[in-house]
Amino acid sequence: MHLFVLGLNHKSAPIGIRERFAISEARVGEFLTKAAALPHVEEALAVFTCNRVEVYGASKHPQQARQQLSRFISEFQGVPEKTFEQHTYFFEGEQAIRHGFRVSASLDSMIVGEPQILGQMKDAYRAAGEAGTTGTLLNKFFHRAFFVAKKLRSETSIGSHPVSVSYAAVVLAKQIFGDLAGKKALILGAGKMSLLAIRHLKGAGIETLYLANRTPERAEEVARKVGGETIPFDKFDKWLADADIVVTSTSAEDYIVVPAKVQEAIKQRKNRPMFFIDIAVPRNVSPEVNHIHNIYLYDIDDLGQVVEANKNERVKEAERAEYLLEAEVEDFAKILRGLAVVPTLSSLSKKFDAICRRELDKTFQRMPQLDDAGREAVEAMAYAIVNKILHDPMVALKERGAEADQPDYSALVRKLFRLDEV
Repeated sequence: MHLFVLGLNHKSAPIGIRERFAISEARVGEFLTKAAALPHVEEALAVFTCNRVEVYGASKHPQQARQQLSRFISEFQGVPEKTFEQHTYFFEGEQAIRHGFRVSASLDSMIVGEPQILGQMKDAYRAAGEAGTTGTLLNKFFHRAFFVAKKLRSETSIGSHPVSVSYAAVVLAKQIFGDLAGKKALILGAGKMSLLAIRHLKGAGIETLYLANRTPERAEEVARKVGGETIPFDKFDKWLADADIVVTSTSAEDYIVVPAKVQEAIKQRKNRPMFFIDIAVPRNVSPEVNHIHNIYLYDIDDLGQVVEANKNERVKEAERAEYLLEAEVEDFAKILRGLAVVPTLSSLSKKFDAICRRELDKTFQRMPQLDDAGREAVEAMAYAIVNKILHDPMVALKERGAEADQPDYSALVRKLFRLDEV
């Protein structure tokens, strides 16, 4: 049985192609069941994200499985097969192991080190389990892939350096306040950037969140999603002193947060620190605010510099992670090669047992005078001889069959002993 992966991602296909192969969560079960029912597909698991569509599988004939899956996926999505094949990649054996490990460890992601992909792969594994389309090979592979991903995160700093503006802001806030649990945040603006910042803040432990937007309906909509409290946009300064963190992302053309308002707020706070994250362009917070004692202000350029520096750090850590990953690939490939000889060992044992049984029956027919004790002694001797004859070949097959630089002993044994003949 061979491991393989067929797919397309952000490197091989533009968004216009990727979205044509995106499959809704409601149809994943149907997709997996039909994929696993293809003649040359023994096991199947599918990973669907905004940046990739991949099918991991097990097959005795991976190239045939590839052809059948390409046709099936194209028909399932109603897209010409040629369109799919123009943007896909296909790996089997050790290359498939390497690719899967790199994906789970976020070394193949658009943003190297992002944590979401591991959760997405776990969801995919869970869905395949519910559909009953995984078996020994994919189960072993994905458990190992999850282990490798966690190991690389613990032994390198690949995920320690924030590479999104919103996340960088939260990390900086932690450096100022330490634990964010119990802190309060004021969000001015309710666009995509604000929503992303809110999610990171909530994930970091922010409990109280005030939200103000020029369009109250939009503020209410976002507040319902994130569990925040809306306040009037034109009176937000009344809540300024209560906020430890202020995020601004409005379309205002002039500064809406000015030194006088902040001076009053810091006075009411008795000089407790405040952190301003201005991710608006044009800026919403006057740069003069940064001169006020215990006020920390970062605009989009400041955060951009942090992100760029962190991207460089992640590249360095990714090189370390790739080195560690290669050892894991080699180790798991050896495990799979060892698994590959199991059917041959089983077939060989069954064939010799059958031969032994037939010859014993013939012998007992010719020697009716043997009593039960005599029959048992002859039978024990016959099976002992068979086991001793098979011992060394089977040990060698187990040991050498797992080595990459050895001939295909399994195929040779099957041919020599005609194990595939009916």
